[in-house]
Amino acid sequence: MKTRENSRNHKAMATPTPVTLVSGFLGSGKTTLLNALLRQPALRKTAVIVNEFGAIGLDHLLIETAFEDAVLLKSGCVCCTVRGDLTDTIVSLDARACRGEIPRFDRIAVETTGLADPAPILATLLEDAQLTKLVRLDRVVVTVDAMHALSQLDANYESAKQAALADVLVLTKTDLAAPAVRAAVEARLHTLNPSTPVVVAINGAIASEILFAPLPRGSVAARDPRDYHNHDASPDHLLRHHGIATFALTHDAPVAWPALAAWLEALAAFKGPALLRLKGLINVAGRGGPVALDAVQHLVHPPRELPRWPDADRRTRLVFITRGLDRDAVARSFTAALAAPG
Repeated sequence: MKTRENSRNHKAMATPTPVTLVSGFLGSGKTTLLNALLRQPALRKTAVIVNEFGAIGLDHLLIETAFEDAVLLKSGCVCCTVRGDLTDTIVSLDARACRGEIPRFDRIAVETTGLADPAPILATLLEDAQLTKLVRLDRVVVTVDAMHALSQLDANYESAKQAALADVLVLTKTDLAAPAVRAAVEARLHTLNPSTPVVVAINGAIASEILFAPLPRGSVAARDPRDYHNHDASPDHLLRHHGIATFALTHDAPVAWPALAAWLEALAAFKGPALLRLKGLINVAGRGGPVALDAVQHLVHPPRELPRWPDADRRTRLVFITRGLDRDAVARSFTAALAAPG
């Protein structure tokens, strides 16, 4: 029986599995989009691979895939140091499916860190000898934050490169952006990538048939992989180019929500331009599950109380991606806020 099952798995793999690369700048809604898509029946059999830039990974814990726990690649830039890990991960997933250890998946979604230049990973998917027999690049989906895109596209090479390489541009947070700002963002995206459709997702909500509609000729997946090799492969190129730093803060005991909320509001108000991204899981006193935090510059999204902890770690964990923000000063203010009398 097991032999016949494995034979069916091998037969099913004769057609390469489509890979969707999900990219987009920090805080633009990649994980939110993925979660919304994975709830749709057409995409339930999707394996998810997540890369994060930082000392502590959180995004993979927030992926709500029914197929398998999301795979977290090693911390670092997916476009350079993690490329070999990506190949190994896909080969391993495929082998496990062949052996019947995990259910067969019919799509792979790779979520890159918000600081990734997608070009080298596209080259890997298109030409790596181990991968070309197993997978095919289907499309590149790039999320764009309507609130912050104009400044991000000007200040960050990666943001503009992501938009330029997209097969589909997904505009997020349009419910928060003024109509004139949204129009300016769409005009800028059209300049960067004239032939790519721009679709809108609010809180990740978008029909899979819209996102996975047939692509026009000349899409990224059809281009020459040699176009994607012009890249600085040094692991610290992001820090050298933009002065970007990442650090994490943790706290062992449950925290009082009013104190933390006041601290977060002050941090975003006074240090917003330097706060490229803040994400966290908070152990709030009196709550059964964690509270998920997400902030981009001055914008702090409403906290979300999760029904359960995604792993055994019950500490409060905050991950910062910043430009010109002193870690020690942030840590001191965080500790002082939590120590203040209630």
